[in-house]
Amino acid sequence: MTKKHIRRVALALLLAVTTAAFAQQAEDEEIFVPTNSLGDQTLGINLGPFIPLFIAGGGEVVPWGNLTLGGVGSLAWGSYITNEFKLGVELGGSFSFTPNRRALFIVPLVVNASYIFQAYPFDFPVSVGLGTSFSRIDEYLKVDPFVKAGGSFFWNYSTQWAFGANLNYWFIPQIYTDNSEAGADETRLGNFLELTFSALYHF
Repeated sequence: MTKKHIRRVALALLLAVTTAAFAQQAEDEEIFVPTNSLGDQTLGINLGPFIPLFIAGGGEVVPWGNLTLGGVGSLAWGSYITNEFKLGVELGGSFSFTPNRRALFIVPLVVNASYIFQAYPFDFPVSVGLGTSFSRIDEYLKVDPFVKAGGSFFWNYSTQWAFGANLNYWFIPQIYTDNSEAGADETRLGNFLELTFSALYHF
C-alpha cells in the first residue's frame, strides 16, 4: 500500500470518527421533555387585577356591578392524573369597592379540573372549577355557589418552576326564594373576570 493510499485511509477513518463524535454530542444535547405521571403535584400562587363585568337580576343589568376595579389572589394545589389531566383545589380572595367606598370581599374555595395542551417549553391549561364563595360587604355575609372557567399560559423555566398568566371567568349566583326574608326579586347573578400572573412549582 502506497503512502497515498495510507493517507486516504487515515483521512477516511478520521472523518468517520469525527462524524460519530458529533452525532453523539447532538444526541446528548437533545432537549429533554419532562412528562407528568400520577402523583406528581404542583403548588401555585396567583396575583392580579379583579374585573367586575356586570350583575344581573331584579329586572336590570348593572354594568361593572357598580364596583371598582379590584385585586385578586389565590393559592392553588394540583395533582396530575395523567400527563395532560390535573385535579386540584384553590383558595382565593378578591376585593373591590362600591361608589361610596364600601368594600366587597369575595373568598372562593374551588375544586378545579384542568386539561393541559403542551408544546414544550409551553403549557396551555384549560380549566373549570366548582365550589363555594363567601361574599362580605360591611357586616353582611353571603354563602353562594361558585363557578370558574378559563385558560392559562405557562412557560416552563425548568423542570420545577413555571411562570405564566391566567384569564378566568367567575359566575356567582346569589339565589333567594319566595320564602326567604329578602324575596325572590333579590336574586342576583354576578359576573367577574380574574386576570392573574402565576408562579408554579412542580414536585
